[in-house]
Amino acid sequence: MKSQSILPRSIFAVLMILTLFCTLPLQAQTSGATLMGRVADSGGGNLPGVTVTATNDATGVSRSTVSSSDGTYRFAVLPAGTYSVTGGLEGFGAVTIQQVTLNIATTRTLDITLQPAAVQDSIIVTADAPLISASPAIGTVVSQQELENLPLNGRQFANLASLAPGTSLGVNPDPTKPGQLVVALNGGIGRNVNYTIDGGDNTDDTIGGALQNYNLEAVQEFKIQTQQYKAEFGRSTGGVLSVVTKTGTNDLSGSIYGFFRDESLNSKTETERRLNRDKQPYERQQYGLSIGGPLARDKAHYFLTFENTDRDTQFAVNTRGIFPQLDGQSFPIPYEDVLVTGKMTVDLTSSQFLQVRGGYQKYSDVYSASPLSTPDNLGTINSDYYSALVGHQAQIGSNMFNELIVQWSDFENNILALTDSPTLIFANGVTAGQNVNTPQQTLQTKYQFKDDFSFSTTFANRRHDFKTGFNYIHEPTLGGAFSAGTSGQYTFVGNSIESGARQILVFGGAFLFDTPVDQYSIYLQDDWSVTDRLTFNLGLRYDYWDGFDLDQRSNPIWQVLSTQTAFNEPYLRDFAGGRGGRLSNDDDNWGPRIGFTFDPLGTARHIIRGGWGIYHDFPYTNATILFPSAAVQSNYGLAYLHVDAAGAKNPDGSLWRPGQPLPPNQLPASSVFPPNDVASPSLATPRASQASLGYSTELTNWLGVTLDFVSIRYRDIPFRFRANPQIDVNGNGRIDPGEPRRFPQFGNFRIWSGDGEADYDGINLGLRARAGSALELQGFYTYSEATGNILGGADEFRITAAGHQPDLGGVGDQSVDPLNPNCSRCFGPLNTDARHRVTLSAVYRTLWDINLAGVLRYRSGFPYTEWSGTDINADGYAFDLPSDVPHVNHRRGSSFSQVDVRIAKEFPLPGEFGVELIAEVFNLFDEKNPARFVGNRLANNFEQPTVFAGDPLQGEQRLIQLGLRLRY
Repeated sequence: MKSQSILPRSIFAVLMILTLFCTLPLQAQTSGATLMGRVADSGGGNLPGVTVTATNDATGVSRSTVSSSDGTYRFAVLPAGTYSVTGGLEGFGAVTIQQVTLNIATTRTLDITLQPAAVQDSIIVTADAPLISASPAIGTVVSQQELENLPLNGRQFANLASLAPGTSLGVNPDPTKPGQLVVALNGGIGRNVNYTIDGGDNTDDTIGGALQNYNLEAVQEFKIQTQQYKAEFGRSTGGVLSVVTKTGTNDLSGSIYGFFRDESLNSKTETERRLNRDKQPYERQQYGLSIGGPLARDKAHYFLTFENTDRDTQFAVNTRGIFPQLDGQSFPIPYEDVLVTGKMTVDLTSSQFLQVRGGYQKYSDVYSASPLSTPDNLGTINSDYYSALVGHQAQIGSNMFNELIVQWSDFENNILALTDSPTLIFANGVTAGQNVNTPQQTLQTKYQFKDDFSFSTTFANRRHDFKTGFNYIHEPTLGGAFSAGTSGQYTFVGNSIESGARQILVFGGAFLFDTPVDQYSIYLQDDWSVTDRLTFNLGLRYDYWDGFDLDQRSNPIWQVLSTQTAFNEPYLRDFAGGRGGRLSNDDDNWGPRIGFTFDPLGTARHIIRGGWGIYHDFPYTNATILFPSAAVQSNYGLAYLHVDAAGAKNPDGSLWRPGQPLPPNQLPASSVFPPNDVASPSLATPRASQASLGYSTELTNWLGVTLDFVSIRYRDIPFRFRANPQIDVNGNGRIDPGEPRRFPQFGNFRIWSGDGEADYDGINLGLRARAGSALELQGFYTYSEATGNILGGADEFRITAAGHQPDLGGVGDQSVDPLNPNCSRCFGPLNTDARHRVTLSAVYRTLWDINLAGVLRYRSGFPYTEWSGTDINADGYAFDLPSDVPHVNHRRGSSFSQVDVRIAKEFPLPGEFGVELIAEVFNLFDEKNPARFVGNRLANNFEQPTVFAGDPLQGEQRLIQLGLRLRY
């Protein structure tokens, strides 16, 4: 990593211990909610000494505190739910406020006014849930009502994270997470979102994003924060998604449910129409059950869920005539996913609370199904997840609180190839033979210890809510294997085998990596009530990742780059003088944060908010040291290389064909396979500086509107690029067969650099409406711009990405200028840059108790790169921009739009039972949603899309799902 100094472990340990005794702030715990307010008499005077009691309506668990000298009270952490809050003081009538909703990772302000006992003995009122947030953080809470009623394809709760401003719903592009839906935000693709479940870490440290999935029945609610989150939240430059799982209540209850799909309920996909094919066989069943109740009324509760998903679908192949015998044929994509969750909560004493939760997931799937993939180009996926969490909360007196989280998780993923035949890659994006990402294995074992301590006090008659804490993650197993390409990878000039192979690669040996890490985080925070209307949120966070100090002095690529003097490009100067032989753990990850909220009228109906901060992401290993680590830990490397832009030749001058003897190896003979990867000393912890300014208002009692201006500067983004171009020795403006590379002893190796950067600027207009229990509506419009030099996304590590633009599959990780990956033409809109985004959701209960719900999603087109398809500058790379193309990603594909609807009606049965009939329609208007446009000028499908709605990983054609739920 960039910094050359290493923080001594002993100093770090002392700092961590000291933070346990420091006084600093918080707003809401990551595993619960905060309730605070002021108690006053009828004349507005502050009332100290008032006993305030909050009682959870469902579980009976209650907590009490006493108002301070200025009349304020505060519950630092309460489990999310609905409460009754009572205030009482001798000489005054008690006041009880009912239906007080507390949301995960959110602070609720609730003021209480007491009347003299002679005037009124007691009063009961009902609270209205606020429509706007008095917090500098940008985001949204997805409620239980929305989770239960909005149409969710696959019933993945992350679908609804796309209700937050500036977000989009996507599919995880990594092969270890097939079909996993992700929320992409602020120019990223979802890898820089930190996921917490019940306060425990749920982030994949190999590829970023979410680790384990939880079925919808197990989720009570969640909050997505896209920007300006406080110092207690870390490990992310994008956003934080905080989830709380369900617990049992004082009433025994549960459900048995099933959701069913069949091809007879679907429309044809656009691919099926173009191939003039019948609809592909399609069956999907998703069924499960849940049960929860009391172990001891008002004291201990449990909740259990089980869910299984079986899918038997097919995909149609369209190789565009390359393999005519396969065109129009259909092939199966079997899938199974099992999810189990169990949770127990115990109210140990009047001031101590315990939660214990376990999770399990097992799935199998087919990897990389696409109309452009032949059936042997797929893979088989099998994964197992286990996790266990214990959380203890302790209220200490009336103004102190401590929460301890201990968690263990284990993940194993295997992706196997269906064939050992060579990989064939064609100009139009069609691939055949062994998949380039198979076989591979991922292993992760993680232990987490997290403690948060908060307390409140008053200085100079102004309230300070302090919080401090630490988070330690020990990951002794973070590794796996990846040994693709040992049978050969052939990239063709055109769209047939007869067009000739412009590149032939063969890898040898076994690829193994082991990158165990330890993660340390500490933070200090103060929510300072400067006046009754102005609050400052001040925080400082420090993160230190131990395990990125890779020793690559045995890597022969590093040995050459650190001593060569023939070439002087900036990325080569990084290695000069032996730099990068042993990388350093980055120890300067300080994250100051400041935010404010201002209530100009003192009515809590108009809030001005804003802030600035620095945020650091965990540098997930797949983007940084995974491949360079394997370069020194295993014997895997490039065994054979032959490049000829016009097509490889046989000795008689004819074009070489697969199956014939390989042309001469352009690598020098070696008894050891030369490695293919090296890490640059420029690698550092990815960081982002964020700034925002916004205004929120309750226009009416039922409608809230928010306007935010946001700006993010991402720096130190890791990315990889090919760094060993060929040399035009003959000087004829082309690369002739046999012309050497700059470093001829190596193949087309990759440098893993830390010089990626991106900028994101946007305007968010959000709204939330609520009319009692009959209507709940929320949504946003975002105008934004995301630009940079890494193209894949503000959290991605690729320069080019075949998943976004399939014709780039044969030019993986190439820059349009390999001698200067930071050239002006190398910067452009990111693949995620959709200038306009709209998402709108609504849940409406009709007069006949029929629930109607819907979600509208729209975004403008993503960019893609127009490239020449020829080697213009004679460096052995064909990914060159024509002279009339100003920069990468200057073209635009099609927009995306989809409307999903749900209708449900519950019928009561004798006793406490009820049955609910459900119908859901996804992509109601059967939008085609073309995607993955081809930018190669020489391709016969130039400027054309290659996939449509209904193709694997491309969303749905119009699709109907029927469901049945029995409640008890």
